[in-house]
Amino acid sequence: MSINWVMLDDRTEHNFVKLPSEEVLYSSPSRTSFSLSSSAGAKKLALSSSSGIVHLTSQRIVYIPTQRTRELESFSCPINHLHDTHVAAPFFGANYWTAVVQPVAEGGLTWVSSVIELKLTFKEGGAFDFYTFFERVKELFLQALEAARDQGRPMGNIHLQELPPYEAPPPGIDEPAGSTSLVDATASYANPPTGPPPGYEEVQWESVESELRRQTNNAR
Repeated sequence: MSINWVMLDDRTEHNFVKLPSEEVLYSSPSRTSFSLSSSAGAKKLALSSSSGIVHLTSQRIVYIPTQRTRELESFSCPINHLHDTHVAAPFFGANYWTAVVQPVAEGGLTWVSSVIELKLTFKEGGAFDFYTFFERVKELFLQALEAARDQGRPMGNIHLQELPPYEAPPPGIDEPAGSTSLVDATASYANPPTGPPPGYEEVQWESVESELRRQTNNAR
């Protein structure tokens, strides 16, 4: 987790510079509020923004407030540093998503000694879409981390290109209504390929990215 460490660039599509191999999978409506706080300790943390956009990428979440301040120009956190995530639909008010945040080294918040909570309030909708996308991406991301650990490879640059192949559910087990898998399990045999097969990483990433973007467009 880091504050004001995102490289901002208003000339880009999402107003920030992506990391190597990073892809934006979901972007919230523009009136999404942000709150980052700690409840105990000698120094309490309290940062907030009433509106902005949260981006879910293949490596992290990025929040950019509509009105940037000296205290909060941007927020980012690796996917595997967000824990105990929940989505809530209160009787009054907008739906919101919460998570316990684990600070990263040199991220600017290692001085906070207590639990840090992140809260995103989706005033224009999208909380459940964000929650669904985040949980799926995190599951695949952690699988990639575990695979790298088992193979003795460095884990600092894990991204979705290194995901293991998708496994379809056993026959007879139906998915919940309205849910879709990240990778389409059906293959088309109408037009056999004429060229050499693409690399594993290219196929895996394209399938994940296209499915998530399709779900995002359908949800709008």
